[in-house]
Amino acid sequence: MKKIIAIYSSPSRGRNSDSMMDSFVNGIKEKGDIEVIKVDLNSIEFDPCSFENRNGPQPHETDFRVLTEHIQSADGVVISTPTYNFSVPAQLKNLIDRIRFFALDFENKNKLGQPMGRLNKTGFYFLVSGGTPTWAQKILFFAFPPFWLRGVFLYYGAKCLGAIYSGDVKTYENKKILQKCEKAGYKYANKILNRKHNGILERVFWRPPQID
Repeated sequence: MKKIIAIYSSPSRGRNSDSMMDSFVNGIKEKGDIEVIKVDLNSIEFDPCSFENRNGPQPHETDFRVLTEHIQSADGVVISTPTYNFSVPAQLKNLIDRIRFFALDFENKNKLGQPMGRLNKTGFYFLVSGGTPTWAQKILFFAFPPFWLRGVFLYYGAKCLGAIYSGDVKTYENKKILQKCEKAGYKYANKILNRKHNGILERVFWRPPQID
């Protein structure tokens, strides 16, 4: 059975990005044959990224160690996040920085002299809410988390299978958007089961297929 980790990163539980994730997970479950492990990132305590913890979880970071083990063994990872000043909440940024100990191969370098990514077997999907209207985000996509997150995880070698951005400040009440998330979850599950990967244009432009 395939395994997908659903990471909720919003400090405000039950709001926009959380509702998008709940609907997305419902879509995954419709496909069947996939185990979904839900993770509330803000319930996990782990230290800020530093030189001292560059090699992995510290002895007292037991829940964080479990999370990193889940990610390493997962076939897919879905991340939901609000937009904070064109970026993501601090806890999610810290997670991204801390997982470099297994996400990068420091023994092997690419043509640019950077470490090679190790997450080539994992399919990522991003669910992002924000206060900027969707039409404006589509024009300035490079300034918003779906683009930035894609760049980070492509650097880590991951397969980036898509993203949804919602600029509705009441997304949690928007049935149309939530239904799109559910349908996208079903399609994402199908991609995981069939081992889909980045297309050529995705690799070049670092922009995932985005559902309005």
